[in-house]
Amino acid sequence: MNNNKKIALITGAGSGIGAETAIVLAKHDYHTIITGKSLSSLEKTEKTIVDNGGSCTLVKLDMNDFIGVDKLGLEIFKRWKKLDLLISNAAILGTLGPIHHQSNDEFIEVLNINLVSNHRLIRSLEPLLKNSDQPKACFLSSTVAVEVRPFWGAYAVSKASLQHMVKIWSMENKNNNLSISIINPGKTNTKMRKQAMPGENSNNLQKPKEVAEKIKDIIFSNKIYKGEVIDLIRFNLD
Repeated sequence: MNNNKKIALITGAGSGIGAETAIVLAKHDYHTIITGKSLSSLEKTEKTIVDNGGSCTLVKLDMNDFIGVDKLGLEIFKRWKKLDLLISNAAILGTLGPIHHQSNDEFIEVLNINLVSNHRLIRSLEPLLKNSDQPKACFLSSTVAVEVRPFWGAYAVSKASLQHMVKIWSMENKNNNLSISIINPGKTNTKMRKQAMPGENSNNLQKPKEVAEKIKDIIFSNKIYKGEVIDLIRFNLD
């Protein structure tokens, strides 16, 4: 691996937006650390990256494994001493329906993976990001974080809480060059979208690769974000 490459961590990179973002970043000279629950899915992402001439480190990790999340930061420090970019993409939907029907266990699991694991990432990775010359952190969110919709239960709660937490973290870093953004990709043809909206015409949706290209444009811009929510449907770099 070229030691001059920047280091990017992308969670939930086995498929969809996470995989495509890892692939596009690897094409632009990032060494990508990709995480996910499915080893076979991660290996598909890794193969595409390597076939395109990029470099990749594969980490099988369930974001519900908080000790594993903490260890990931330690391993990144031991190997690279820094992290240039965090793309926090991993999330689960949970069951959609009346909130009083959602089981306690599932409600907690959704919050753990979508929210609490991100707190663990922030704790573990902030020192590594601050070892970078141009550190950036991007958190994938959703419209339901701000638009109150019935039946979205723990998922909506987790994304609303995530956004608030990230904004607090951004304010705590207002006097440095750590760029922190919240990205709302909009309607995209992913496994989670199919789970939430079965039977929807996918021709009317963005492709994950299109979203990844927009994320890449945000990353490669010189703008330093401090907790802004970027709606990719309306995104214009100019």
